[in-house]
Amino acid sequence: MIRLLAIATSGVVVAALALYFFARSVRRSSMFFPLRYPQGDWDTSRFPIQPDEQWITTPDGVRLDAWLFRARTANAPLLVYYHGNGGNIGERGPMASNLAARGVSLLLFDWRGYGKSEGAPEENALFIDALAAYDYAQRLSSDLSLYGESLGGPYAAYVARTRGARCVIIENSFPSLRELGNAIYAPVPVGWTAPRALTTVRWLNEAGVPVLVMHGKPDQVIPFRLGLSLYEQLRVKKEMLVSETSGHCEIANTEGARYYDTVTRFIAAAPPKSALYHVRSNGSIPLHPL
Repeated sequence: MIRLLAIATSGVVVAALALYFFARSVRRSSMFFPLRYPQGDWDTSRFPIQPDEQWITTPDGVRLDAWLFRARTANAPLLVYYHGNGGNIGERGPMASNLAARGVSLLLFDWRGYGKSEGAPEENALFIDALAAYDYAQRLSSDLSLYGESLGGPYAAYVARTRGARCVIIENSFPSLRELGNAIYAPVPVGWTAPRALTTVRWLNEAGVPVLVMHGKPDQVIPFRLGLSLYEQLRVKKEMLVSETSGHCEIANTEGARYYDTVTRFIAAAPPKSALYHVRSNGSIPLHPL
């Protein structure tokens, strides 16, 4: 009996370790799909507002490429945009320019390894990029709003919790990496291996700022139920835009005026950062299991 129990226990341990390393391999191989320059759409001539190219240097010495779209409106709010795991800033340019034309300035940057940015993407390193982009934007405005698209969602949430923000907009994202892994790889409980990683909901609740959640029901990458779960778990002032027709990160294109009106109104209605929040962290980067 003791021998059988030992064998069974060993089997459980081996299975758990196999699952852990399988999940870690999946995360490393499937989280990032960067397009490096000159791949992508870099023609800005058709934009209603042209971007100024900026370079952001991270604390570990990586140079990140960014576009700054300046609204013509005096004292326009500034939005820092954390894009998802595919493509680069080129494909987000039309959206950013249209927001600027509607009175919202926007800093759109590429993660390390994307577009013209140096380095290679890696889950923990993106926390460094996220904070560096915020700190760069704070030279331009002390009252920042944050936008997290897909995988950019948890990073925007972390920055809001760490640095503060006027409000946060989350598009087609997820409550945590644990819930995402369990949903995508069901019935294999991959999320078990990442109980504390990319905890979007927890960080947003700790930030305590207004949150706009947007998600398309036909999303083929991050199921709509995860966006709804994220919204339902929020314990802050919140709003949700549901699209009946938008796939993954397509809301700006498919919803058009409804999208732009919702985003600009939500930012304008949020109280200034100084009225809501004071920084309660030293900005150190958390250690997350990979």
